[in-house]
Amino acid sequence: MQRLLGPSLTYNTASFFLDMSNWNLQAAICCYLDYSLPPKPPSMSLKAAQVQESVVGPGTFFEQNWSIANTGTEGWPGSCRLIQAGGESFDATPVYVPPLPPGHTTNITMKLKAPSVAGVHRGFFHLVTDKGDQVGDTLWVEVTVESEVTMALAEQLAALPIPSSRLEDSVSQTPPQDDQMC
Repeated sequence: MQRLLGPSLTYNTASFFLDMSNWNLQAAICCYLDYSLPPKPPSMSLKAAQVQESVVGPGTFFEQNWSIANTGTEGWPGSCRLIQAGGESFDATPVYVPPLPPGHTTNITMKLKAPSVAGVHRGFFHLVTDKGDQVGDTLWVEVTVESEVTMALAEQLAALPIPSSRLEDSVSQTPPQDDQMC
């Protein structure tokens, strides 16, 4: 067994697996490889992303939704979680992802808090295993934070009534002709 698998296999380990398999060499090698080889990491691919609002006020909460798929050949364990991995802080709490069979899709919603400074802000997120290994594509969020004054002004302008008769009058008026001018 040591000659077949190399010098990294100790005498005691080879004896253990041979004893465990009743000295069946093929069974001992299979048991050893099953035990010693790391499991295949899960695979993930982003299918769609949707932010609840793309323009938010400073420090407001919003939700980011991602549709992700298991593109691997193994099911995801229940210990996978989505974490913020970079960019600007959105006070993201890790979200555990349910076990997912190969070829299936799931939606993840994460509640985030906008930064307090006006501007365009981006954050990056990874699906990770319980050991912290990244799985699949990097996910992201991008929001524009507008100052409270700008947000209040936009809300006031949107609430202003525009009388339809004044709007129609301003559209239907034609400029005076040259012969009508004094």
